Amino acid sequence: MKRIRLTAVALALCAMALAAPPAAAQSVDATEYVLDNGMQVLLVPRHETPTFMAAIVARVGSANETTGITGISHLFEHMMFKGTETIGTKDYVRDKEIMDRLDALRTEMMAEQAVMREDLRRGRIDDMLAPEAKTDRYRELETEFDRLIEEQRQLIVKDQLDEIYTKNGGSFLNAMTSYDMTMYFIRLPSNKLELFCWMESDRFLNPVFREFYSERNVVREERRLGVDSTPTGLIEEDFLAMFWKSSSYHWDVIGWPSDLDSITRKQAEDYFDMYYAPNNLTLILVGDLEPEPTIAMVRQYFERLPRGTKEPPEVVTLEEKQYGEKRLTASAETDPQAEVWYHTVAWKHADSYPLQLLGGIMSGKTGRLYKKLVEEEGIAKGSTGGGGRMMGGGGGLGVRAMQDSRKYAGAFQISAEGLAGVKAEALEAAIHEVVDELKAEPVTEHELQKVKNQEMVSNIRFMDIMGGIGILFLIAPNAAMGDWEEVNRAPQLLDAVTAEDIQRVANTYFTDDQRCVLIINSKEAPEGEARKRGPGDGGMAERIKAIEDPAMLEQAIGMINMGLGQAEDPERREQLEQMLALATTRLEELKKGEAADEAAPAGEEE
Repeated sequence: MKRIRLTAVALALCAMALAAPPAAAQSVDATEYVLDNGMQVLLVPRHETPTFMAAIVARVGSANETTGITGISHLFEHMMFKGTETIGTKDYVRDKEIMDRLDALRTEMMAEQAVMREDLRRGRIDDMLAPEAKTDRYRELETEFDRLIEEQRQLIVKDQLDEIYTKNGGSFLNAMTSYDMTMYFIRLPSNKLELFCWMESDRFLNPVFREFYSERNVVREERRLGVDSTPTGLIEEDFLAMFWKSSSYHWDVIGWPSDLDSITRKQAEDYFDMYYAPNNLTLILVGDLEPEPTIAMVRQYFERLPRGTKEPPEVVTLEEKQYGEKRLTASAETDPQAEVWYHTVAWKHADSYPLQLLGGIMSGKTGRLYKKLVEEEGIAKGSTGGGGRMMGGGGGLGVRAMQDSRKYAGAFQISAEGLAGVKAEALEAAIHEVVDELKAEPVTEHELQKVKNQEMVSNIRFMDIMGGIGILFLIAPNAAMGDWEEVNRAPQLLDAVTAEDIQRVANTYFTDDQRCVLIINSKEAPEGEARKRGPGDGGMAERIKAIEDPAMLEQAIGMINMGLGQAEDPERREQLEQMLALATTRLEELKKGEAADEAAPAGEEE
């Protein structure tokens, strides 16, 4: 079975099926161990089924990057599946010779790129990536480079890591990268713990970044599908860069295109040595495991990893204060949208808890935004496919609010998707009215308690998702940001929030000079072309149609089915059913195409 990358498309489908994981939870009974090399291990025994979920969390994300290597953290999400000296190749000696020669060629090609970059700055070419922009020497180097890539492909055992795990009952093998963390995870039968320990310790002890340069092309394609080809992706990227003034949240996790085309394997190896050393890793195990033999097995294999020679540097560039409202106005082939973001606080800040509940007070079908924009004014959609690329889930509603507390800074994000014909400015005005009401009058005790109860129920449900994966996804971000036990402290801190706290944080942070506004009005599609998104699908229909990998569609179908099992709102169920039908049809098309290819006579091409 082929591993399914959590690309922007798959992540969006996950968001559509499941709301974003809550920051708090009921008590998680984890036991913490620290290996001799500094690796943190968290064990949560759960004996409901004879399986366990495992994750290795690297305390590194795009916020740890610098200009020139943006996107490298996410690139590692791909590279860590390329195998080791013993997994993934038929001939490691020749494989290494090819990789060394490819590195040497890339060095020469980068020198030619410097010439092309100068031509771009002087206006002699318009696009460095255009074929006609390449120098003669670059073309010569590229020819040899492509020949070696093809030779290496003949040596590679494709997806061998996936194959070994699948043959031993493994499932859900995957990875994800965010601004503050990178995580690799899998589910296995309980009697395969030693296989996991050997495979993963080898993956971190002897990684081989084969196919490095061709994999950069895969990431660029991922960016094209998830950002460039969506109606609002590039606009939202502009907004993100506008909102974050100085911090390294300034760029998206996927990275800038020019950096993706320039990162070298040597830079990747240096990055690995710094951030993937055991003293910067957390191993999380949740499931049918006994503590003493489990930790003994973990020590046997993972203490082989040498501690890093240098501690990862602290991120020191803070988000500088904003001194006036910022606005970005654009148009796209989509329904009208408005986003209003305010600078707030980082993870674990005392005000992050009332801000989190404030997001709940504004969101949901009984929330302030829905009542104002949908029921009273009738200008926003009651439901949508799960929200914009940046906003995440939102429960499938067309109006959403949330506190995004990251490791180094925070943002309170409000967004609304309007009905066709509505101006985005009208959405913005209604959002400001809701904000002003929250600043002027305290919320009622009933309203506050309702949101606290909703938070508690959501947490309990999330804890029970998929035999431990919910717990995994609750622990991991907190462990990555420095304190996994925040999972257990947050419920009490949220419960202690008062109506006065809600009003205070609204007045403290919802100020004009700390506000950024994104306005996207509808633009008609060119004649003869359909609009790139259907009503209420969040642009997901076009993304599903663009998927070429049957395995990715199978995972998307699983995620949508999961969402159907939890959806109570009739509109929500109808949207998910439509997406399920579309994904199923697309999967059948791809499988028919594969069958036709297999049936074609050897050497015959379509």
